[in-house]
Amino acid sequence: MIELIYSPEWFYGKDIIIDIVSIFVLLLIAYFSVRYYKIDRRNKNYLLFAGSFAVIALSFISKIVTNFTLYSSVVQTRHLGLLTLTYNAVQSSDVLFYAGFLVYRILMLSGLFMLYSIYSKTGRSTSTLIVYLIIISMYFSRSVYYVFHVTALLLLVMITVQYWNNFRKNRHDASRWLFWSFLLIALSQVIFVFMGLNSVYYVAAEIVQLLGFGALLITFIKVLQDGKKKRKK
Repeated sequence: MIELIYSPEWFYGKDIIIDIVSIFVLLLIAYFSVRYYKIDRRNKNYLLFAGSFAVIALSFISKIVTNFTLYSSVVQTRHLGLLTLTYNAVQSSDVLFYAGFLVYRILMLSGLFMLYSIYSKTGRSTSTLIVYLIIISMYFSRSVYYVFHVTALLLLVMITVQYWNNFRKNRHDASRWLFWSFLLIALSQVIFVFMGLNSVYYVAAEIVQLLGFGALLITFIKVLQDGKKKRKK
C-alpha cells in the first residue's frame, strides 16, 4: 500500500504548503471577483469566475486533508520501527485516501470546466459531451491515476488557448501573465502524468504548479493596479 504515496519522504508536508499557497491565491481572486460582480451585476462572468476558482480551491482543501492524514499515519507508525504496523496503518487509510482524492478530482475537473465554459461558446450538446467524458475519466482514474491528470491537462489546454487568443486581441500585460500562469499549471499536469515512474516528477510538478499560481497572483495584482489607474482617470 506504500505506492499510494507519490511524494518522496523528504518532501512530506511541503506539497501541503504549496497547496495552501494555491488556495490563498484562488480564494483571493474569487473574493474580489464577487466584489466586482456586486459593482456590475450585469456581468455574470464575475460570479462564474468566482465560483470556478472557489471550487478549485475546495479541491485543494480536500487534497490537503487527504495528504495530511496519510502522511501523519506513515510517519507515526514509522517511528515505531515495525513494518507490519506501517503497512496496516496505510492500509486502513485506503478508504479515506480514495474518497478524499475522488472529491479532489471531481471538484478540480468541475472547476476547470466551469472556467472553460465562461470563455467558450459551446452548445448544450458539446457541454454534455464534456461532462460525460469527465465522469468517464473519474471512473477510470480510480485505478489509473494519470487519466485524471490527462483530463485536467486537456481542460487546461483549452483554457490556455482562450487566454492566448484574448492576449492576442488586447495585448494587455495582465492578459499575458494570465496566459503564462495557466500554461505553467497545464505543464504541471504533464509532469504529474509521469510521477508514477519516479517521485522526483511529483516534486517537479508541484513546483511548476506553484510557479503557475504565483504568476496568477501577479496577474491579479496587475488587474488591481489597472483598475486603480482607471479610477484615477
